[in-house]
Amino acid sequence: MVTEILASGACNERRVTDSVRQTDERAQRDAALVARACAGDRSAEESLYRAHVDAVAGLALRLLSSSHDAEDVVQDVFLTALSRLEQLREQAAFRGWLMRITVHEVHRRFRRRKLLRALGFDRSPDGDDASLARLAAPHLSADARAELARIDVVLSRLPARERLAWLLRHVEGHELTEVAAACETSLASIKRWLAHAEACVKAHTVTGAEHE
Repeated sequence: MVTEILASGACNERRVTDSVRQTDERAQRDAALVARACAGDRSAEESLYRAHVDAVAGLALRLLSSSHDAEDVVQDVFLTALSRLEQLREQAAFRGWLMRITVHEVHRRFRRRKLLRALGFDRSPDGDDASLARLAAPHLSADARAELARIDVVLSRLPARERLAWLLRHVEGHELTEVAAACETSLASIKRWLAHAEACVKAHTVTGAEHE
């Protein structure tokens, strides 16, 4: 299971340490900070940034597999979010809203990569400084690392939308409804994308293991 062997497994953290009570408390703090920020309190904006920058950076890094691109996404996400705070209908939902903006920015990077390659301006790979294998726990066995490497290869060949959905579901640990919201599509579409991605991952990882 991917989430069991990643050192930075957001899914493990989400299920083990982020209890319902903690989530409610965070939402309440966010709501208060958003209200203050909307009233012009710059220190509240800084507090929102400090409270969520690690989550945004981690998500962008795992989705893009490039630390350079992830840094750019973090900057753009917070510039967008802080300039549009008054558009947030439910102030307590700030974190989920921030994650949706992050996924949107990641989509933009994917489209830019595709365009540059089509024009012949970008011959570099997507980047593997944040591949699943490199994010793995230090104590991970060689077999487990090999499995993650095979998954990395499969994910790199999937359409961007399916790759994002798979990572949000199986690495970040989001519920299906949350994945659909983040990807701004229907639950039916997410289920269809995930089914195809999961079938590809299963087929290629099993085949790869049999040939080793």
